[in-house]
Amino acid sequence: MIISHDRQTLFIGVPKNGSQTARAVLGQVGVDLVGELGRHPTVPEAIRLAEARFLGEAIAPTAIYAFWRNPVERFCSAVEFHKRGLPNSFIQLFRERFVGIEPHSRWFETDPNNIEQDLRSVIDSIAPLEILAALPPPTVPGVQFQPRGGNLSFYRSQSEWLDHSGITVLDFAEYEVRLRQVVDRFGGDGTSVEIAKINAVSGPLPKLITDDFYVLRAYYHRDLPF
Repeated sequence: MIISHDRQTLFIGVPKNGSQTARAVLGQVGVDLVGELGRHPTVPEAIRLAEARFLGEAIAPTAIYAFWRNPVERFCSAVEFHKRGLPNSFIQLFRERFVGIEPHSRWFETDPNNIEQDLRSVIDSIAPLEILAALPPPTVPGVQFQPRGGNLSFYRSQSEWLDHSGITVLDFAEYEVRLRQVVDRFGGDGTSVEIAKINAVSGPLPKLITDDFYVLRAYYHRDLPF
């Protein structure tokens, strides 16, 4: 979550919707409060964080922005990111599949080539729908999301961040153009800002069969359509 210099505009980062790139860009013209919570806050959490940071001031944003992404595409992107850089979380999700295989030395691996081949082979054999089945049911308001593999918030329904009145929902398919417009709204220069994609997909997205597609749509039904 980024709050503008005048504290009247918020950007709510939805995981796997370009949130890290947006933080890097908007953090130059606003105040990034994500680190104070340790995860991307929802709108009510963001306002509470801002009011705690700016003591004595009630935060009443006049504009709130967030990106929406096709949930099936978002899930596939999350799987690609998960398999690429979070090997040990799979050991927690599927312990029986990793018997006799040593965990990776780091929780987050920036270079997938550093992951040992025996560990990588098992990870690559796990189908997207197996990951979905290992996650808890879609969350409900007020219930904390904590799957067996740790805080894999990039699988949470994006409606948990977007289900709030007053949000201007931006289409992820127009990400760069819309992010530049938000930079302008924050008081920066959207035409000249450099947008370097962080945690962008670096490999092919998982291929889904038709039945998988409909299972995913059912799981993320709150996100369709938004």
